[in-house]
Amino acid sequence: MEFSYSLIKHIKIFNSDPICAIDLNEELLLFGTMLGYCGFYLIKSKELKIISEIEDEHIISAEILNDKLSFGVGDQKVIIIEKSNEKSYKNYTIKEINNYESEAEHYKKCENIFSMLKKGYLFSMELNIPKEDEKTIDIRSLPLTIKNIFKNKSFSKRIYISNFWVPFDFDGQNIIYLDLDKNSKKYLKIYNTKEIKYTMEYNLDDEKNEDFFGHISHVKIINKQKLFLVHSYKYCEIRDFKFKLIKKFEHIGKEIIACDIYHEKNELQIILLDLNCSVYLYSEKSQSYGIEEYLFNLNKLITIEREIKDQKFFAMGYPYFIKKYKKYLAISADQGLFLFQKE
Repeated sequence: MEFSYSLIKHIKIFNSDPICAIDLNEELLLFGTMLGYCGFYLIKSKELKIISEIEDEHIISAEILNDKLSFGVGDQKVIIIEKSNEKSYKNYTIKEINNYESEAEHYKKCENIFSMLKKGYLFSMELNIPKEDEKTIDIRSLPLTIKNIFKNKSFSKRIYISNFWVPFDFDGQNIIYLDLDKNSKKYLKIYNTKEIKYTMEYNLDDEKNEDFFGHISHVKIINKQKLFLVHSYKYCEIRDFKFKLIKKFEHIGKEIIACDIYHEKNELQIILLDLNCSVYLYSEKSQSYGIEEYLFNLNKLITIEREIKDQKFFAMGYPYFIKKYKKYLAISADQGLFLFQKE
């Protein structure tokens, strides 16, 4: 079954400045780019509001939370947008929270810091970056910091990570990442920053495992209880925090390049975007769960101009994003950001 979606807004971005973060609700579409171009689009009034055209660092996150809009600008600062009145964001105030006392302090650390902003919490981790062509595994104790951006409170903790540490997701409390031990064994780990402990350390290379894990491209945390992961480009799994398998299905399209977790009336939905420009939906309560539910293909939508389709949507190989909220769906591509509405 194919669903009817139409394009209602195309936010054009330069090809050399890819979208890095998006968020969406009924009122607006929030976005930020690699060069620091960030803003939001008011859906009903059809107004595009630009907060910044360029920043010193890329936009790591864009989040709509409790009537506040927030942008994470690298590890440097957070931009918070609030309504000037209770009705809309047509008029708004801007607040900036700097994470360093001075630019000199920031300059010393910025190249070795990884940051994620989620649920009002800024996660910052000092990295153990491998040198060029380095193959030796180096495990060190390095500091991580969690900051509540609305209360301006933070705490730090040290954890051991290798020089091949790969973060996947942060939900404001749990950070999930892939890491190697000294024997090059791959581990998928969840660290709970509130309880200050690991809640999962799963050895993906254990010979006792019945499942084979190739390249893991996406991992998302679901309600602080479950994981959704994509491995070998097309195998999709839902697991609990002990890595027990709950559901597994194979995507019948091409390589999955973006995914999103969405809850509608307490029903878990998983939205997938593949390299063939097709969008699919999985529903937890639907009888078709585990079977592809095709929504649409970008190349087949008559509301997208032929000139845009001819440029190819995902030729640059950037990280791409997809976001769903009720009848709206947003997709980032090489030509910018596309907002669709279900008819």
